[in-house]
Amino acid sequence: MGSEMPGWLHAHVRWLLTLAWVFAGVGLAGVTAFDVRTRLAPPTPLEVATDITVRNAADRKGRRASFRILLFTDEFRWRLNSYDAIEDGATFPGFTDGMKRVLETAEEIICVGASSQEIPAGVGFKAGRAQEEWRAARRAERIALWVRQALSKPIPVRKLNIGHHTPVRVARDTSDQRRVVVILVLEHDDGANLDESLRAAMEEESRRAPIFDSLLTDYSLGAGERFTWVP
Repeated sequence: MGSEMPGWLHAHVRWLLTLAWVFAGVGLAGVTAFDVRTRLAPPTPLEVATDITVRNAADRKGRRASFRILLFTDEFRWRLNSYDAIEDGATFPGFTDGMKRVLETAEEIICVGASSQEIPAGVGFKAGRAQEEWRAARRAERIALWVRQALSKPIPVRKLNIGHHTPVRVARDTSDQRRVVVILVLEHDDGANLDESLRAAMEEESRRAPIFDSLLTDYSLGAGERFTWVP
């Protein structure tokens, strides 16, 4: 006949089990909260061709951030392809209500500006590239302006200059090199380096969405160790 567990030991074991359940419950609640927010997130709006959520992308110190990366449709991209249309300040591709709802789920919004490989005739490559990088920055600024006008509440908007597309040998239409990409920061740890976390997120999803690999390798300001942010 086995001996019974002493009362003090029984109480101690019960306390440890309770504590374990509490910690497990807290962790599960945190994960569930984010999962619920993800499931309840507004659906992909009409303007967007590719919609990818990347969770818990870590910076070099392990601090994490989650992103929703939106690649816009060819129709929307077409409205931004003309540099003149961007510069005149009058052309505004109005966002649908669905797009506005998606934008307002973000803690921060990142607008990406890119320029195609084209360089004006008679301009040297170095000077031409500098000019195109400037145009990419202007494109990021214009997209940011349009995004801000669509918001009904204050959300920080950053502008990322990905630069000038590396020239390719085969001549073709280059409009797809001026992709329209808007990135939502859904949540992040305190002190997270969004530059590093975003790069990690794009590298993670480069196979599923080759545009991310292109942004990191085919553009003059995307391939460095740090991104170039427009003031």
